Amino acid sequence: MTSNTEYIRRALREVALRRQVAMTKAEQARQRALAVVPELSRLENERRLAGIAATRLAVQGASREQIDAALEKTRQISREYDRLLRESGYEQAAVPDFTCKKCEDKGRLPSGQICECVRELVRTMRREEVNQSSPMELSSFDTFSLEKYPETFDADLGCTVREHMRQLTEYAYRWAENFTLSNPSLYLCGYAGLGKTHLALAMARIVLEKGYQVVYISAQNAFDAVEKEHFSNEGDTMTTLCEAELLILDDLGTEFISPYITSCLYSLINTRVCRRLPTIYTSNIIDDKDLQRRYTEKIVSRLLGSCETLYFCGQDIRLEEK
Repeated sequence: MTSNTEYIRRALREVALRRQVAMTKAEQARQRALAVVPELSRLENERRLAGIAATRLAVQGASREQIDAALEKTRQISREYDRLLRESGYEQAAVPDFTCKKCEDKGRLPSGQICECVRELVRTMRREEVNQSSPMELSSFDTFSLEKYPETFDADLGCTVREHMRQLTEYAYRWAENFTLSNPSLYLCGYAGLGKTHLALAMARIVLEKGYQVVYISAQNAFDAVEKEHFSNEGDTMTTLCEAELLILDDLGTEFISPYITSCLYSLINTRVCRRLPTIYTSNIIDDKDLQRRYTEKIVSRLLGSCETLYFCGQDIRLEEK
């Protein structure tokens, strides 16, 4: 699992490369202009000398009038330089064509803040990572077929299984379509093969398209990585999981359990609750008591107390598709 710090480092490196390319192209265009209009070279030299003279006057404590006069001479030369560029058709020759006009491909604004272009690159990298580790391209609301669920009436639900799943799907769609960081967390539970992961990834797809940072990972892979990093002192998976604007922790209950993993799970749940960051959990465990036997009452209380529970029912879709 790649950390947010590492994503930003990669994005800044990519932006720096963009700047280098833009500057190189501008310099190549400038050299072509100088070859066609030799007078430009003389004006560049005069402008450089005028700038040095203005700086020297300022250092020597010259009067404001003398400094302003020297600066005006520099501006006059620049205007003449620009006029020659326009007349020769090389007006944009020495102007780098930066990808981001706000930060000029520096990655940071004058205030020192990370530019939005870097954040967009980070989102793109996260999207690619999610796509690599999950069947997101195949998981959408359009491909979530309600016809797989029976029209059988369920007395506990008060409606047919298909109607229940239709209502659940509509709720999930609204949750994703109207997503903000104030969204409630979700606990998607039900027996295997009922579409929990599919629906979670369909929601993730919409949230990603809105520009939010989404991290998808199975519980087993997440805690395997966390435990490995605990002993190697390398990696930053736990921080990444805690900081994601939306975390999808898939197949909770399938991971190897230990006192350390239990502690990490509570820390993850509690940290995200305190930071008011929504999480989607999927699990085959539908009974609270089964959850408590596995994770302790304290963890289950924190987990379910922070979530809306969406109960999936029906028959294993994957078996029916075979």
